[in-house]
Amino acid sequence: MRIGIIVGSTRPGRKGLAVAQWVYALASQRNSAEYELVDLVDYGLPLLDEPVPPAMGPPTKDHTRRWAAKVASFDGYVLVTPEYNHGPPAALKNALDYLYK
Repeated sequence: MRIGIIVGSTRPGRKGLAVAQWVYALASQRNSAEYELVDLVDYGLPLLDEPVPPAMGPPTKDHTRRWAAKVASFDGYVLVTPEYNHGPPAALKNALDYLYK
């Protein structure tokens, strides 16, 4: 079983990466699954740059395909994310929207 630990913020000065690294260190002590730290910063997902919404067609951009392939490689996820204005950060919402299919 593979579990992705996803850092849900891309904001400069964020604390989420340190928290995700802590979660990864704890999770890695278990032998019931394989864990991988996934940082949204590494995917450079711009807002709304696909020609059609993800629900209407396949991705055309390399970053979208790379992100979707990474997420599809896991059996489960841990999202490490801050709360901005009583909701998830825009970077996380955007990343999840890329994965509609």
